[in-house]
Amino acid sequence: MGGTSHGVGRLSTEPVEQGVEAMCRSAACDHPDIAVGLAVLGLTAAFLLAVGAVLSRLDGAREALARERTRTRAERDAFERFRRRVVKLEPREVTRPTPTGGGTNVLATAAGRPDPDGGGVAAARRAYRETVMATPHYEEEYDETLAENVAEEFSGAVARALVDDDGTLTPALRATLASGAERARDERAELLSRLETEESAVSEAASTLEPAVEAAERTVERDLAYDGYPDIVGEYERLEWHEDRVEALLSDRQGRIHDEEGRRQHWFDYLYRSLDSPYPVLSAGTRTLSLIDEAKAALASAASER
Repeated sequence: MGGTSHGVGRLSTEPVEQGVEAMCRSAACDHPDIAVGLAVLGLTAAFLLAVGAVLSRLDGAREALARERTRTRAERDAFERFRRRVVKLEPREVTRPTPTGGGTNVLATAAGRPDPDGGGVAAARRAYRETVMATPHYEEEYDETLAENVAEEFSGAVARALVDDDGTLTPALRATLASGAERARDERAELLSRLETEESAVSEAASTLEPAVEAAERTVERDLAYDGYPDIVGEYERLEWHEDRVEALLSDRQGRIHDEEGRRQHWFDYLYRSLDSPYPVLSAGTRTLSLIDEAKAALASAASER
C-alpha cells in the first residue's frame, strides 16, 4: 500500500510528489548542512530535552497557578474568619481630641485604660494571629510582624491602634477592622477568579501545545519507517496543521498578555515569579514551533532519501 512500484499508483502519486517538492523547498532539502545533519533520523538526546523543556514549562505554569490559588483561598478564608471574630467582640466607647484639637480620632486608644480581662484590642490581636497570620504560607510569603502586616492590609493608624497594649477596642476601630477584613476577603475572592481564568487559559494552551509536541516527537521517532511519499506528505501536513494552531495560540496569547498587563501591571511577573520566565506559555509555544520545524526538516530529509 502506498508504494510507488505499481503502475496503478502513478496517477495518484503525482500531486503527492509535488507536495514532496514543496516540502523540500520549505525545509531546504538542497542544503548540504541540513541534509547531513538530518540524514539519519532518530530521537536525539537534544530533541528529547527540548520536548521535555516544553512540557516542563507548561507543568511549571500549572503548578505555580495551583500554588497561588491555594494560598489565595487560604487568605480569603482567613480574613473572613478574622472578620467574624472581630464583629463578636464587645467594643468600648472612648474618644479623645485629635492632635489638631478638632473633633475626635475614632481610631484613638485610651492610654492607661486597658480593656478588662485582656479583651478588646488584645482579643482582636489574638484573632489576627490565629487567622490571617496562621495561614500555612504566611512566613514564606510575608514573614512580617503583626504591625507590618496590618499596616499593609489596613493602614498604619489601624496597626498602631491594634498593637497598643493599653489600647481600647472602640466601636470605630472594630468597624474599621471588620470592614477592612471584608475588603481583604473580597480582594482575594476577585484574585481567585482571575487565577481560575488564567488556569483555564493555560489548560487551553496545553491542549494545543502538548499534541503538537507529541506529533513532532512521533514524527522523529518513526525514523525512516515511512510507507512512501504519501505517508511522508501526510505526516508533513499534520505537522503544518499543528503549526497553524500553535501560531494562532501565540497570537491570541500575546493579545491576552497585553490586555491583562494594561489592567494590572506586573500581573504575569506576580503569577510566575517562581519560574524562569513570566511568560511560560509564550516560551513553550515558541519552542514547540522550533520542534515542529525540526520534525518537518526530518521529513524532508526522509523524502530526499527515497
